[in-house]
Amino acid sequence: MVVNYKANGKLLLTSEYAITQGAKGLAVPTKYGQNLNYISSDKDRYIRWNAKGENGETWFWAKFDLDLKIIDTSDHRVALTLVKHLDVIQHKTALLDQPGIFTTLLEFPTEWGLGTSSTLVSLLAQCAEVDPLTEFRLAHGGSGYDLACATAQTPIIYQLEGSTPIVKTASINFDFSDDIGFVYSGNKQLTAESLDLVAKKPFLQKQIERFDDLTHAFLNSSSVLELEEVIMEHECLVSEHLNLPKIKETMLSGFPGQAKSLGGWGGDFALVTRLNTSKNWLSDHGFKVVFPFKDLIL
Repeated sequence: MVVNYKANGKLLLTSEYAITQGAKGLAVPTKYGQNLNYISSDKDRYIRWNAKGENGETWFWAKFDLDLKIIDTSDHRVALTLVKHLDVIQHKTALLDQPGIFTTLLEFPTEWGLGTSSTLVSLLAQCAEVDPLTEFRLAHGGSGYDLACATAQTPIIYQLEGSTPIVKTASINFDFSDDIGFVYSGNKQLTAESLDLVAKKPFLQKQIERFDDLTHAFLNSSSVLELEEVIMEHECLVSEHLNLPKIKETMLSGFPGQAKSLGGWGGDFALVTRLNTSKNWLSDHGFKVVFPFKDLIL
């Protein structure tokens, strides 16, 4: 038996930090994700796991017995984390009742922050035909928007109502999408650090409501100028509350367009405007990973 699954990466365009407290966030699945291939084996006694990076090289491997006891591995810490995930679905899929080979393949470098963990969790949920937001969200941490993006085929508006995830499809139909894009910061931001930051200083309800307004204003922007106004207010709202420097005060100081941090500030990707007239600036300042808007989102 051979099965294959695919999970999308993710980017959160609005309501970073505040999305964990019930703010509506606009999120997009990315064209880069992670794949899983499973092949059953009647000539073996073990479950074997091979994880490959975007270059096709194996960065982790493990061998388990049918009780998910670790027999051998290249990294015991990673293997223990994997076992915790497999435990969730062990009795919900026949794939773990028999010997077989699982092979995962990332389509992006891990440091890009597009969802190495969330795509894996989604792949496991697909193997067991269970809802990752039900089975994994609390253990996975965060709001769960990344798990929703993993199988989404369009942008989504994601919101937590209490502990219940609400996922609605959305459309981004900018006439000016060719003039906006994504720039990789060169730094990886740890999700746990971002969660700790907002837990220590939660947003007020009126701020949450403003994030909701800005999410809809982002979607309904009819020009680059309108989008830039949304970006500037959004950056001010997060910066002033969490006492964080705006990205145009740090990494993209002097950038000719507007820029917005995505996800945890200080790492991963930023959204930028005026891309067509700013490519030389980005190149001159050492930014090598730059995607036009439509080239990265699904």
